[in-house]
Amino acid sequence: MTDISGHGSEILSAGNYRLERFIMHSLVSGVNVDLKNLFKRIEIYEDIYSSHITAKLYMEDGLNFPERFPIVGQEKVEIAFKTDVTALPLVELVFRVYKLDGHAIAANGKSQEYVLHLISEGGYFNFSQYCGYALSGTVSDMVGSVFKKHFPEMVWKDRLSIEPTKDNYVLVLPGSFTAFRSITWLANRAIPKIGLDYSPFMFYETLDGYNFKSLSSIIEAGSSDPMTYLFTAANIGIVEGAKQELGFKSILPNRYHKIQRFEELGRFDAAENIVNGRIVSRMRVHDLVRKEDRYSRFQESDIFESMKKLGDVPRVRKGDSVLESLLQKGGAYFYLPSTPYTVWSQGNQIVDNSNVESLYLKRKYHMNAFLTQKMVIEVFGDSRRRVGDVVRIKIPKPQSDATSLQDRDDKNLSGEYLVTSIRHTLATSYSCKMELSRNGMGV
Repeated sequence: MTDISGHGSEILSAGNYRLERFIMHSLVSGVNVDLKNLFKRIEIYEDIYSSHITAKLYMEDGLNFPERFPIVGQEKVEIAFKTDVTALPLVELVFRVYKLDGHAIAANGKSQEYVLHLISEGGYFNFSQYCGYALSGTVSDMVGSVFKKHFPEMVWKDRLSIEPTKDNYVLVLPGSFTAFRSITWLANRAIPKIGLDYSPFMFYETLDGYNFKSLSSIIEAGSSDPMTYLFTAANIGIVEGAKQELGFKSILPNRYHKIQRFEELGRFDAAENIVNGRIVSRMRVHDLVRKEDRYSRFQESDIFESMKKLGDVPRVRKGDSVLESLLQKGGAYFYLPSTPYTVWSQGNQIVDNSNVESLYLKRKYHMNAFLTQKMVIEVFGDSRRRVGDVVRIKIPKPQSDATSLQDRDDKNLSGEYLVTSIRHTLATSYSCKMELSRNGMGV
């Protein structure tokens, strides 16, 4: 459906969307402004490394709202939109304005353009919420306690997903840490409750809310129904019926599955993998309490087959005698813990209260591993896409006889990837630019 701003269309075409609500509310004057006729575009950002979502609102204004409203940096912006397909749910978001820049006055002096920077309400409140208290029990319980202690229910109620952990700690959240920084700090110590293998936890916000989940559970959930995207020549579309032939179902028209642009950001860097210990790494611990000097070692080959992963092949293969010699030494991480990492218990036993030796190298590996191969794709806007999704990419082999082959997909590029960041852009049309990563190679 079309709206008064001209965003959208009566005829469904790729990139159309419905903008149900777009309002800025002044908490000072109580005035509301409908932004549908004022904005040039809005870019909404999700990132699996970010505790909050952000947005940039590009304005075109002939009424001088920065003065008349006025815009002072604490306004509330509400937006409700979706891809213009009836079956898709509406996305409803609330942001706060925290910065204005990019100001430019038109040549005739009668209008202006500027950029409003937005942040989710949880991210906005977080700047004033500092910790400085002790918690005990599982990390997952601690994360829930931090949200309830520091944020009103409207921020997290029905918008918070926490995966249970099986660890047990007594920890002091530093007084210099904000609530979100404390949760990120706690993620370094979390151990999944389900499964035998370790997987690092991530804390991030999507358009649906906050997530505290292990990487393995993110991959497992995303892999249950991955969205498929195809890359074809610029002047060739996806013919009707191609989705069924390719073996996937979708409520979206074929053109929504076409990759408009893609760029590979990195496939491998063998030298960096060795230097940074991404294949084999060591840790040296100087235990000042026990007066011990200990070494521990971690290597990819021990866990690659059993780990949850996207991609089939590890970064380093056996066979090179020189490389094998290098990997025997590995990239070394040296960690020097101090006595505050221990706690007193009955009988004056020294208890490790941080699990540094058991978790540090594992987390270091896994956090680097799922960035083994990275690419960026741009597609027509799908309001269901979130960071943490898994998507399936199909890119034909770049060779002259590809059309005569039974398997036409290039294994170096095709396969399943984790969506690690998204930029949702609403303007005259809706597009999604997604950064994709996987923790294995195709060949």
